[in-house]
Amino acid sequence: MKKLAKPSFPRPFGAYSPRGHVVTAFTTDAAAKEARETLLRNGFSEEDVAHYNKNEVLWEFEQGEAQALNTIQIGEEVAKFEEYAELAGQGCGFLVVHTPEDEMASRAVRTVLPFGLKFAEKYKRWTPEEFA
Repeated sequence: MKKLAKPSFPRPFGAYSPRGHVVTAFTTDAAAKEARETLLRNGFSEEDVAHYNKNEVLWEFEQGEAQALNTIQIGEEVAKFEEYAELAGQGCGFLVVHTPEDEMASRAVRTVLPFGLKFAEKYKRWTPEEFA
């Protein structure tokens, strides 16, 4: 059985900006895994739900931080970058869920709410929208 490679976090211009996705953080990595399985059982596909443990998130953002030295980042993106890194440092698990439509994003957040959800944000064209 061939395992699909997990994509890196989307980074236009070196900044973290996963447009058309909901980014969720959970109190533990185990909770994130359980939330992912629940999303899969409730109609989301394997390709739509990427799980990232704390080490993967910290590595991604270390790479992004090195890239950012060569690019301009808007203050809000820098703050978001730091927030995700801080949550990963606390042991949080993350899911990035492809949700091109608002109703799909709302459904995803409602589905994972019982699993220790710390926050959820839907990235739209220009800014994130907080759900929790």
